[in-house]
Amino acid sequence: MPTPPDALARWWSAAPGGRALDLGAGTGEAAVFLAQQGFLVDAIERDPEALEGLRRVRAGRTIVVHPVDLRTFPLISDTYALVLASAVLHFLRPSELWPLADLLAASLVHGGVLVAEVLTADDPELLALRAASVPEVEPNTFAIDPPDSLIHFFEAGELRRVFAGLEELEYAEDRRAAETEAGYRSGATLVARRRA
Repeated sequence: MPTPPDALARWWSAAPGGRALDLGAGTGEAAVFLAQQGFLVDAIERDPEALEGLRRVRAGRTIVVHPVDLRTFPLISDTYALVLASAVLHFLRPSELWPLADLLAASLVHGGVLVAEVLTADDPELLALRAASVPEVEPNTFAIDPPDSLIHFFEAGELRRVFAGLEELEYAEDRRAAETEAGYRSGATLVARRRA
């Protein structure tokens, strides 16, 4: 059985069941996990290499692959029992993030659950980008390779504020061991529900 993100493993059963949205689905581990729990999953992924793996694992499962940028995917109100945004929202500018967050919140059914994980401003990559004099395109937001990509590092409490309209179920900011030069990554995790 695939290993889902920790917060998803803890909270998927709090969702009412039905449809799930996996933003930045990668090669599909979380999408497969959600399908195994009975969800019909819309898996959004634009990276061609990841899409190959995602298309392979969806066979015979209730997963619909959407090979699009998450900013162009049409979000319909009152559709999803669960929205997963694991390690994807930090690839948006804040000016894109806030309007998208409102659409994501509205796309949840009443009682639907959002699970989001992002990088935070105490991540060692932010220090490295500043040390390399990479210009900021927006606050704590840097252009990275390829040229149309960027990364945003969330300030303390910023993820919580972005989804303030939802009922918070869990929130944490922490450091996790990772294979980086510093030996860790810093991030925030939010689990929140659209009020019933």
